[in-house]
Amino acid sequence: MDMKTFAAALLVLGAAAAPSAHALDVPSAVVDAAWVNAHKGELTILQVSGPLKAFTTAPEIKTEKGKLMVLRVSGHVPGAHFVDFKTVRVDRTIAGKKVKGLIPPKQEFEKLVRSWGVNNNAALVIVPAGRNTGDVGAATRLYWQLKYYGHNNMAILDGGMAAWLAAGLPAATDAPTHGAGDWTARGEDKSILATYQEVKSDLGRKGMQFVDARPQNQYMGVFTKPGELSGHLPGARDFSPDLVTTAGGNGARFLPAASYRSLMKAKHINPAAATVTYCNTGHLASGVWFVAHEIVGNKRARLYDGSMVEYSALGGKTVNPARLN
Repeated sequence: MDMKTFAAALLVLGAAAAPSAHALDVPSAVVDAAWVNAHKGELTILQVSGPLKAFTTAPEIKTEKGKLMVLRVSGHVPGAHFVDFKTVRVDRTIAGKKVKGLIPPKQEFEKLVRSWGVNNNAALVIVPAGRNTGDVGAATRLYWQLKYYGHNNMAILDGGMAAWLAAGLPAATDAPTHGAGDWTARGEDKSILATYQEVKSDLGRKGMQFVDARPQNQYMGVFTKPGELSGHLPGARDFSPDLVTTAGGNGARFLPAASYRSLMKAKHINPAAATVTYCNTGHLASGVWFVAHEIVGNKRARLYDGSMVEYSALGGKTVNPARLN
């Protein structure tokens, strides 16, 4: 073998031995407990399932008539990194009005994600408690924020910790011990964000649709959160939280894409149209955004970050069916 051939062989061997940009490609936006268990050594798992006490408390499980029953969802997936959801969003003053629950500025969010021990190019799995759609919303909101700042190789554990326990998999109770990571916010993907000014200009525009992710009583104006306008955005369709996930002891799980398309059509929502989802603070709306954008595949779906809190504070107008009669 001459020197030129030998050098070429070394380059091939070096390329084969070089580490990939990330250890693992997450196969889809939703993964099940079996897949996470099989690959957990290659993943960075972010557990956003409650306070630290829940993270370090053993779950309560019993077997009755040969069937495993999860009585208390707590503990964490072994090796998971603890995320306190209360730190994920921030309050800001906009036009002299305090608006809560917004995405943090780039540098602030980068610092926060690094504190969770996340590195650049990590394959992420986000684990909610998974008892109901509200729990799952913590995961979809975090997912949306990470995606907004450039992280795409990630998924949500379907059914969350409730599904993990229901599958008979072990729960850890050790305190968080990870160090800081080097995660970098790569940019701002404004194609998945709707601002107040955009919402105002898009209301009533042909081809645009707004989807209200709040419970039916809020959409219809029967119940109103303090400081918010009653009713819903003009022309908005409703897609309430109980349509986002299933219910049951094995975890609140997502549906197949075809099921969501059918549900959307039944609610007079076009699964492919340019869409803005909203709720009170952008929590539940992140679940509907996740369903539309990541599961159904509507890449024209955006989340209104400020939602009804900002819209009300800045003088928007609503439709209130409860006051029409």
